[in-house]
Amino acid sequence: MKFGKKDARSGAKRSLVLVASVLVLLLAVAGGTLAWLAAQTDGVINTFDPAHVSCAVTEDFDGTIKRSVNVTNTGDIDAYIRVKLVTYRVNEQGQHIGGTATIPPFAPGANWVEHDGYYYYTRPVAPGQTPETNLIDTITLSSPYTDADGGKQVIEIIAEAIQSVPEEAVKDAWGVVPSALASQSGN
Repeated sequence: MKFGKKDARSGAKRSLVLVASVLVLLLAVAGGTLAWLAAQTDGVINTFDPAHVSCAVTEDFDGTIKRSVNVTNTGDIDAYIRVKLVTYRVNEQGQHIGGTATIPPFAPGANWVEHDGYYYYTRPVAPGQTPETNLIDTITLSSPYTDADGGKQVIEIIAEAIQSVPEEAVKDAWGVVPSALASQSGN
């Protein structure tokens, strides 16, 4: 028995209609299942508490001598700490005056390392804690200053904290990882 062109076209159309019908049926079943799951399943609340990173400088200062200079991690996550010492001179009214002031020599405490003008504590500090050693035990400011401008010296302690992990983020932000500085300095 021979099939003509009409019969071959008719069979191809039937196959195409059958495949399309099966696809529509599968989509309807999948859509119905998703609708049922959405109606029957309780929503999940996704909560995210971001870390809070902050620090505060602590020091005793009697107007000429700074003692026990340290930094407390006031955040809620382990953090690295770095400090910048900024010095300048003021007159009796507390106004900035010209000239320069240099930071008197001092020995940073254990695990504190100077790098590019900052003092880094090379270990992460837990929330609510301070480094094990002070950055500065004692430093005496020049008052009055010995040059023609006179005035008295001010040293501001500016501290920063950064989340200690991931270390790649610390390096991206500060250009250095404090724990790596420890191995370079022998601490």
